[in-house]
Amino acid sequence: MCGAEQPDPEQYDEDDPTTWPHDLDHVIPIGEGGARTSLDNLGLACQTCHEAKSKAEALRANHRRRTGR
Repeated sequence: MCGAEQPDPEQYDEDDPTTWPHDLDHVIPIGEGGARTSLDNLGLACQTCHEAKSKAEALRANHRRRTGR
């Protein structure tokens, strides 16, 4: 999302998630109709972008619950 390059898997410890520079993300959130298991709905996002996107998705979900939409 921000243009950060995909990391070289040799540069982090696969057993230690705190060293992972990117997170796996559902492009279209499941709660908004995205497919849970489709590879087309998965992507990598840097941790900063993933956190910001997740917060925005949570705000939308909370708004839908409050307004019934």
